[in-house]
Amino acid sequence: MDENDRAQPAEPAASQEESRNVSLTVPGKPDYLVLARLALSAVCRLTTLEALEVADLKLAVTEAASEFVHDGDDRDEDTIAFEFRLGGDRLELELVGPADVTSNFDRELSHVIIEATVDESDFSPGRTLLVKQLP
Repeated sequence: MDENDRAQPAEPAASQEESRNVSLTVPGKPDYLVLARLALSAVCRLTTLEALEVADLKLAVTEAASEFVHDGDDRDEDTIAFEFRLGGDRLELELVGPADVTSNFDRELSHVIIEATVDESDFSPGRTLLVKQLP
């Protein structure tokens, strides 16, 4: 038996911590936000959150993403990156996208909605962090 014919050891399985994080990058267009909401729903299935809390989080992520979304064709290369990190006592949702896509009024309204639906939030140009404490 040739040394190349021998079975190679399997790659180590992803750790439990790695498997509880989801990353997704989509074009910065409204039609793609449903993919982020679906990914968030899948992550939430690993928690003890109630359906109403999951609905609130989906609203919060949609509002946060709206800051990075544009309807015109002049910015087709823009993307939104979503990172969902599930820790022992919290779920973090981080969004990164182009800065200054929406008006100040729309941004302020989104922030009010977000702050009513999550436990912590941090807004900076091109980045939003949302945190939901887990029961």
